[in-house]
Amino acid sequence: MSLDALTPGPSAPRAGVDRGTTRLAPGLALAGIILCIYGGLAVGVDFPKAKLGIQSDEATYYMMAHSLVEDGDVTYRREDLVRVWREFPGGPSGVFLKKGRDIVDAGLMLRPPFVWTTTQPDTDPGRLFFGKSFIYPLFAAPFVAIFGTNGFLVFHALLLALAAWCSYLFLHARAPAAGAAILAGAFVLATVVPVYYVWIMPELFNFTLGLVAYFCWLYKEVMPAEQMPRGMRWLSRPSSDLAAAVLLGIATFSKVSNALLFPPIALWLVWKRRWARAAAGSAALGLVAGGLFAANVAISGEWNYQGGERSTFYFEFPFQTPASGFATGTEKARDEALTDIIFNRSTFLPNLGRNLLYFVVGRYAGILPYFFPAVFALGALVVMRRQLRSWHYAVLAAAAAQLLFFIVITPYTWLGGGGSVGNRYFMGAYGIFLFLLPPVSRVPVALVPWLVGALFTAPIVLNPFYSSFYPGSYAKQGPLRLLPVELTLVYDWPINTDHGRVRVWFGDNAGQNDPGFQIYFFDDNAYPREADKSFWVKGGSRAEFLIKTDRPMKRLVFTLTAGAVATDVRVTVDGRTQQIRLQPGGVQRMFFALDEGFVYQGTWPVWVASVSSSDGFVPIFVERGSTDTRYLGVNVKPMLVE
Repeated sequence: MSLDALTPGPSAPRAGVDRGTTRLAPGLALAGIILCIYGGLAVGVDFPKAKLGIQSDEATYYMMAHSLVEDGDVTYRREDLVRVWREFPGGPSGVFLKKGRDIVDAGLMLRPPFVWTTTQPDTDPGRLFFGKSFIYPLFAAPFVAIFGTNGFLVFHALLLALAAWCSYLFLHARAPAAGAAILAGAFVLATVVPVYYVWIMPELFNFTLGLVAYFCWLYKEVMPAEQMPRGMRWLSRPSSDLAAAVLLGIATFSKVSNALLFPPIALWLVWKRRWARAAAGSAALGLVAGGLFAANVAISGEWNYQGGERSTFYFEFPFQTPASGFATGTEKARDEALTDIIFNRSTFLPNLGRNLLYFVVGRYAGILPYFFPAVFALGALVVMRRQLRSWHYAVLAAAAAQLLFFIVITPYTWLGGGGSVGNRYFMGAYGIFLFLLPPVSRVPVALVPWLVGALFTAPIVLNPFYSSFYPGSYAKQGPLRLLPVELTLVYDWPINTDHGRVRVWFGDNAGQNDPGFQIYFFDDNAYPREADKSFWVKGGSRAEFLIKTDRPMKRLVFTLTAGAVATDVRVTVDGRTQQIRLQPGGVQRMFFALDEGFVYQGTWPVWVASVSSSDGFVPIFVERGSTDTRYLGVNVKPMLVE
């Protein structure tokens, strides 16, 4: 990539030259197209039916928004539960609830959080409280009041359009309109961002808050006040920094890690000797975030909406029947960090090294496949490193802080949980990568993020309802299979939502005294386990899987059996490969010496393996009386030796 392609050429508009209304047209068109497409879908789709069901943390936010609209509160009572069944017959599976506390005394203190309280258990047995932040459903509630549950989609369509509009304005301040519009479109659309349009969760909300906050801060650094669109010239004044702080205060209450987006702004303002702005912004963020947490104290008696007596419920819910109580849930309180696990000496550095790699190129959560414009921006910074301005380093610091926070504090779940599409925890930070994108003068260069991003995300974005409900499906084929599987995230892989394909028990054969173990299948190229604890690989395919045990093993043995046709078999275990040709009905064993593998969570050794078969047969055509219509390649019986 040449430097000339990234910087405005002689014909590009420059600051100080009046570009008139033409500079707004491409951005307005981009935002308008997004609003028409996603807004039209929002009001026209049967949303509850299209969603196939509630997933991940959606139940909590869904119930909170409807409670705000219909009851005027965020308190969980039996009528809130009954309301869910109007649209979702499966109920609010995964809802987070907590017991409230009544404040009996309070005062000030000199150490954080600077306020102390004395509480007692809630005296009202007929209510509980939601164990999530109320800010996203509060913003969505007006749209839900007008459009019903489809109001979430209307709100999300507006967020997408706003993000695209701000993206275009910032990029066009330094580059021609065509390149800016194409790059802005890729930043929003050639990623997994549009998938979260169909999620009743705050990921898209957090993404837009971070992007717009940094836009308020940085637009004046690239666009002279006299060249700003009318109605937006306030962005050239100190009040724009205050607006950025307010937005980040809201984002902080939505997800506490978003607070890390503000310190680089404050430090940059201090470095520029803009002391008053830094102080005012810090105070604004503290007042907004602190005020929202104080509101949470007033509602439930506790500042931490994820703390206290908090549980999640999947099949039976409090107040569902007279006998259904809080004890039917699974405890999920988050009051303190698990430092003994996170900073374990034997696992911390191996996890950190692997996670740094996986964060970029991981199959299920890497920013390369799911947020390619961010990688494009970082690559351009290397090319243009001599032209970087001071605020570039502040944005980089904010991005690095977010990355390190998640892979250090949540080393085994930094993608956001097993139902995530890509890395949903990265959504709050992704918006700020817009401000690291280069000024692109040539359309072919601006198309690169579209081409690479779509290569990975097009099947996901074009069918967001399906890919969201079946999040393990999209990485079973295509270029995503070329990327490494995140071995630090075994319990949080998207494939874990398909319970019949993970933790499948093998080994432990009767009379052989061999150890049992689990297999996680990464694709559909292996058929379900047979009665003898073997499995068939589909003909002409490669089945990839993970082997997990509870202790070290010396050897992995594969007994390979061909069916009615000859086949070439290729077996790989942790990068070591063996090949054989099996004649019809032929049987042969393969032996692999095992090293320690990757020790997941410092306890469970895991190895990645694959088996491919060059040819196959359909039993109904070669076996008399058979009703088996599978296309079988080679039968595989795995065993471990201690």
